[in-house]
Amino acid sequence: MLSGLIPPNTSTQNRIWGIVFFFASICLFLFGYEGIQNRAEFIKSTVRADGVVIRQRAGKHHVDIRFTTAKGEVVEYGQNGDIAYEAGEKVSVLYYVDNPRNHPSADAFGALWGGSLTLFGMGVLSLFFSWLSIFKPEYSD
Repeated sequence: MLSGLIPPNTSTQNRIWGIVFFFASICLFLFGYEGIQNRAEFIKSTVRADGVVIRQRAGKHHVDIRFTTAKGEVVEYGQNGDIAYEAGEKVSVLYYVDNPRNHPSADAFGALWGGSLTLFGMGVLSLFFSWLSIFKPEYSD
């Protein structure tokens, strides 16, 4: 079936690894895409509050943030991700009105989109390279 697309000197092992890599790439791509959709829904269904970084747990990329909801509830949570905050810095926080402790997030590009876009980008790149390893093995040797 693929005999016209695959050069005759390509080893079966290279093709098998290319196919395995291809399916792993699809998983990365789909997880990233799902994450992007979830983040978009999160942004649409949350409200904004002013917060403050109360401490750094493990450097400026792992901080604890405190904010007060519109109903007056004080919430503290840990924020990780592609962010850089110092203790005492003011931040904007997105949270669900009906459950503010359910995964609030700093309103920063890295906090909201960093992980999802990274997975999506890795999926796209690895799909391209796995395609090359399966159908154009002369480029991957």
